[in-house]
Amino acid sequence: MIRQLIKTLRLLGISLLAGAAWVAHRPADLPRVAAPSSAKADDLPDMMRQTTIKRAAVMEVSEVEINRHLSATLSGKIPGVLGGWAAFEGVRIDLEPDTARLFLIWKIHGHTQTASVDLAIHRGEKDFRVEVLRGAYGHLEMPRGMMRPLQPSLQALAEALDPEIRALFQMTQITIAKDKLVLDPRFPTA
Repeated sequence: MIRQLIKTLRLLGISLLAGAAWVAHRPADLPRVAAPSSAKADDLPDMMRQTTIKRAAVMEVSEVEINRHLSATLSGKIPGVLGGWAAFEGVRIDLEPDTARLFLIWKIHGHTQTASVDLAIHRGEKDFRVEVLRGAYGHLEMPRGMMRPLQPSLQALAEALDPEIRALFQMTQITIAKDKLVLDPRFPTA
């Protein structure tokens, strides 16, 4: 009786692991990238810098503009042995109220693989803090601690987008809304 129960529990465990692997390998549904416009790729960071300098009006940046900028700006190569069968495809962002879901996309042997993290931006007294809330490997939702293997990729992404991040954090207030980023460079009134 006990042996039968142990065999059943093992089979259940293996089934759960197989199901989790299948869900993790199914790529997430990605936000679309609009067709390239005639605007140069550097226009977005330059517009943010100009808005910060003028400090006159609120700037809204659409999700489509951000994704277009990311696809035009970022390119990557996986070094070493892995580079032959895996390629970095890019990054996309999906903006929802108070959170931004950042998708990292790879092609492995011609199959699209995705990982995503949900980010929130909080303003401290003197600086902004970006917090990872949770994430997913493919369709497999995971808590924040399980997203630690993505840290090198996120660090490389932050380094590649350093000018954009610096321009963004020059704003006084950053609000993530549905399908847009609202940037307020004005000084708060007392």
